[in-house]
Amino acid sequence: MDFMPLNRHLYVLPVETEQELEQPAILLPEDYQLPSSPYTICDVLLVAEDCDISVDVGDRIVVENRMLHEINVNGETIYIVLQNYVYGRINDENN
Repeated sequence: MDFMPLNRHLYVLPVETEQELEQPAILLPEDYQLPSSPYTICDVLLVAEDCDISVDVGDRIVVENRMLHEINVNGETIYIVLQNYVYGRINDENN
């Protein structure tokens, strides 16, 4: 699918962090959920032309979970976030 973000939005892909993939060292009830961070890390796929923040395609950013919008179109999932909810860019040599 060819998607272009508009109106100051960024098209992003959430990244699974090592913390999310870790298995607990002790047995926990099946319905127990580890406390989650209110923030998530995303890779930037596209940036709307009217965005005025210093973010480029390929950057890794920190965004607020509740402002990350999931859109399902024709069986594909698109994640977008408004530029106002980008808290920062991660500069990492492994990125």
